[in-house]
Order: sequence, then structure tokens, then C-alpha cells
Amino acid sequence: MKDIDYKAINTLIRTYELKLLQKDDFERLLKADDLKATLDTLKATDYEFDQEELLQTKQFNEMLMAHLADVYREMYEVAPQPQLLDLFTLRYTYHNLKVLLKDLFLESNQETLLIPIGSLSVDQLKTLVSSGKNDNAHPLMVEAVRLTKEDFEERQLIEAVTVYMDTYYLRHLRAISDDLQNEDISAIVDILIDLYNLTTLVRSLNQGKPRSHLYALLSSSGTVSKQDLIDDSINGAVSVLKKYYSSKVYGSKLEVVIEDNKINTLKLDKIMDELISEIVSEGIYQAFGPMPLLGYIYAKETEITNLRLVLVGKDNQIDETILRERMRTIYGA
Repeated sequence: MKDIDYKAINTLIRTYELKLLQKDDFERLLKADDLKATLDTLKATDYEFDQEELLQTKQFNEMLMAHLADVYREMYEVAPQPQLLDLFTLRYTYHNLKVLLKDLFLESNQETLLIPIGSLSVDQLKTLVSSGKNDNAHPLMVEAVRLTKEDFEERQLIEAVTVYMDTYYLRHLRAISDDLQNEDISAIVDILIDLYNLTTLVRSLNQGKPRSHLYALLSSSGTVSKQDLIDDSINGAVSVLKKYYSSKVYGSKLEVVIEDNKINTLKLDKIMDELISEIVSEGIYQAFGPMPLLGYIYAKETEITNLRLVLVGKDNQIDETILRERMRTIYGA
């Protein structure tokens, strides 16, 4: 598909961007005296909700995710390449597969945890899990479900669900990147997978997990060799970072995650978000190509994350300064 094929939707995206919350909007939300005042302010934006009910139930996440689901449904209808949206929705799809597979294996019912976002409906995912087939599912997804079921049947280890779904989620991201052949998208996927591997390695070492744990959890779809990461893990996470990540374009930005010869994974997660934000921010004003759509979706995802933080924070009387420190980059800031 040619970049010019995105011209029409990119014009439409400009109108959607006008509805995104700006820095001033978040300032008003943060400075609101209490939760009710915060909801009063939010009510004046594009978000629709029953304020009295929300004050009672405190189901902030459900309200926000319903809004996000509506946004994605509309975007899937107009996107020239729906798989572009999959870059962000696959994490919800593979999360849903985890829930459904665990329900199957444990004979439980955790459907309240399902998130109705993605190119496949919840019913389609249920069919895939129960029958192992779905004509609309990507072959990698079908393979992931099949292997998970086979592994559980043989070993009866529920942990296999998370291992397989996380591994195939990253493989699926790489497959989309390879198919789209876009430098910015490839850079985003590289960051997601490479820093996922680094974060996973740090947490595994902190928990004293054996090397076999790393073989199971690390992805082979990144730009840093999985085997190299495992081999050098014996020297510690900081050594791995300096040896394999310092030479990256973003290498110098990772220096702040090292504290007392240890890696702060919270700061590492924030750096990852900032790196992706930089890429989409640079491409959001392109007249052609997929980046304006991707930039809008990323901005909306970030907006939802920030709103969740603010609403929960206001409900728990968390200091405004702390909320500001934890917030992600605001659109247009």
C-alpha cells in the first residue's frame, strides 16, 4: 500500500486530534479539589459517563476502556491497513487469550477481565480457544493457542499460558512490522521487543530465576541476540545494558535507569514510552503515510493512561505533585 492511500484518513485524523485532551485540560483536572470536581471537569470533554453512578461504583477503568473501545472500532472501519492498529490492540487480544485459556484449563470464569478491543471479537477468540480454529485469526495466533493447549495437556503448568502468549504476542508484532515495511514502525517494534527483553532479564535476575527461565521468557524477535543476553546475564543486568544497549540510538537515555548498580524497571518502562512518543510525534504531521493514524492512537492510549492515573489518584487523595511525576507525555505538550 502506498503512503498516499492514507491521505483521506489523515485529513479525518486532524479532526479527531482536536478532541484530544490538551495540557490545559489536564491542568484543570489535576487542580480540581476532589473527585467530584475532577469528574465535573472531565464531563465537559468528549468523555460520556453517568457521573453519579461513577462516584458510587468508582469503575474508572471500565468507563475509560469503553471509550477507548469505541475509538478503536471507528478507526478499524476507516483504516486502510487495519493491521496497523493491531500494533496497539494485540496486547489486548493476547491478554484476552490468556484469560480464556486459563478459564478453559482451570474451569473458571474470569470473563469480567476481558477487554473488547481488537480486530477479533471476544466471541471469535472464544471459538479459537475452544476449537483451535478461526478463519479470521492470524496463523501465529492459531499456533500460539494450539501449542499452549498441547503444553498444558502434557505438563499441567498454568504458567505456560503467560509464556506462550507473551512470546507469540512479540512474534506477531514483528510479523506486522515486517509486512508493513515502514521504518518508523520497525523502530517502534524494535524498542518494544528489545526493552521488553531487558526488563524481563532484570526482573528474572532480581527474583533469582534460573537460566532456563530466561530461555522461556525472552523473545527471539528483537535486534539483540537472545542467546547473547542469556550468556551475559551472569555478569548482571547493568553489564548487559552497557554491552548491548549503549550503542543503540537511544543508548544515552538509558543511563538514568541505572541506580546503585541496579536497573530501575519503572524508569525503564517510562523511557520506553518516551522513545515511542518521540517517534510518533515526529511523524504525526506527515501528510501521507500511516504515522498520523498511529500517532493519534498512541496519543489516545496515553490520554487514557493519564486519566486513569488522575481519577484513581483523586479518589485516593494522592498529592498532585506525585500524580504529575507519574503522568506520561501529554499530546501537544
